[in-house]
Amino acid sequence: MNKTQQSVIFINYFSMGILMPVLNLILLERGADLKTLPLLIGLYALSALVFELPSGICGDLLGRKTAFLLSAVMKLFSLTLLIAADDITLLIPCVILNGMSRAFSSGSLDALFIEQAVETHGQECIPTVSSRLSILEAAGFAAGSILGGFISYVGGTEGVILVQGGLTIAVFMLCAAGIREKKEKKERKENEKRVSLGAHLRMGKEAVISSGGLKYVLLGMFFTGLLISSIETYWQPVYLEVSVLKNATWTLGLVSFMGFFLSAMGNAASEKLLIKYPFGQWKIYGICRLSFSLILVILSLQTNTPGFLLGYAGFYLFHGMGNVAENTLINQYTPNHIRASILSLSSFVFQLGCLSASLASSFLAARIPIQGIWKLSGNLCFVFLIILLVQVAKRNKTIIDPKTP
Repeated sequence: MNKTQQSVIFINYFSMGILMPVLNLILLERGADLKTLPLLIGLYALSALVFELPSGICGDLLGRKTAFLLSAVMKLFSLTLLIAADDITLLIPCVILNGMSRAFSSGSLDALFIEQAVETHGQECIPTVSSRLSILEAAGFAAGSILGGFISYVGGTEGVILVQGGLTIAVFMLCAAGIREKKEKKERKENEKRVSLGAHLRMGKEAVISSGGLKYVLLGMFFTGLLISSIETYWQPVYLEVSVLKNATWTLGLVSFMGFFLSAMGNAASEKLLIKYPFGQWKIYGICRLSFSLILVILSLQTNTPGFLLGYAGFYLFHGMGNVAENTLINQYTPNHIRASILSLSSFVFQLGCLSASLASSFLAARIPIQGIWKLSGNLCFVFLIILLVQVAKRNKTIIDPKTP
């Protein structure tokens, strides 16, 4: 990956990170309440869900760069609605456009950069590239969350929204001017002559079915989405409840920074493990995801600031480690000509998990405390991940290199 490619990825996630630590509070400030907040998050997930597959197909057939630029335009419209909102009426189209933007950005440039790396260095570079992409994502979120928390404390929520808008424009211009798809464009023109939309969908279906292990990784992403949505929806009010600095909103940025920093550390650690144990992708994935589930249960039991911060840090450390193993497995199973579609399918399944968690949380929030929701989610995911990993072990007799039939 060259410097321009890395800059686009980093700045894109940096702009997202600016809004992330205070987004739920902004939604509450602009017309949402504790009952409608998870519904808005669920609507965001539903929007991303509906447009994930179309965005991936767009990336494969029309260009990964085109899909990414469309996502930036949608993000700008979403921010315009957010800054104008004073009730839930404008928040609804705002989160829908935000979900569409996320769908069109997910996997678009990642697919392009991974393909270029594989063509140059071969399949062996996939863990390294996956780790670099994950680290840039986590680092961008971490740095952005620090700035977002500070801006919200000093300049209010409108300042946060305006800064994210400016960075989105900068990403759009940098991508338009600095990212090239020369070889992919030629291949795409040839594909348009001989591959129909129906044929493309059939190739994607065949890849999921014939690869054997890919469907299990995709199923695992559902539970990842469920866990992430469970904590991201409610961690801010829970933290403020146990914190001795309840009115200092700037500390939300510091907590987000810690989470993303630990996620980046997990990315780097996972890369080293994958390189050292090239036939242990499933083992690394399984250990990280099971730990990920159990730590959410532990976090639900914390009643003071140190305990909460320790659990939150551990949650994101294992999340980062699991992400690199997960992305490595997906990309090793996936051929180039449908890579963007498969990456969008993986994001689709992830968003389905987020949506399911949001709907369940909205129903449960009036009946059990937030910590009870976390405990239920962590235990449920742990059990189902055990079942999933047992199925993988049965298929392979032992968890080995995913290239083994």
